[in-house]
Amino acid sequence: MKPRSGPRLHSLEVPLEGSTLLLPSAAVAEVINPVFLTPVPFCHPWLKGVIGWRTLVVPVISFETLLGGLAPVNPVTGKIVILYPLSGRNDWEFFGMWSVAEPRPQTLDGSQPVAESSELPNSPYIAAGLKVASKLMLIPDFEALKKVFYPT
Repeated sequence: MKPRSGPRLHSLEVPLEGSTLLLPSAAVAEVINPVFLTPVPFCHPWLKGVIGWRTLVVPVISFETLLGGLAPVNPVTGKIVILYPLSGRNDWEFFGMWSVAEPRPQTLDGSQPVAESSELPNSPYIAAGLKVASKLMLIPDFEALKKVFYPT
């Protein structure tokens, strides 16, 4: 008998330095090769700079730095994942995130075990975690990201 599974969710596994994010595919606009970053003076350490993408200025973040760690040593060997604007934001407010390697598609079916809270980093920017093929994948909290990206 085949194990029961739920609806399929298409997602993207984004390798970071020391961890892995799991993003819904619907949140990802494009994955691009690294390009020259224009620094932003006096910005938060997690904001690595801005790039030109499809006639827009797009901020690029280091999720590792946002979690309190160090930015990747050589992000040029990775990719930039361009994400759609967070809910409630303008339709031109895309943002990018460094990935230390090529992101890979993941299809989830609901059979993946949920990670225990003790296995997750102590960060308001992580909503949950899943174990996919015994590998811990972190799910970002987009509402918390919206608050830090766009403080009121």
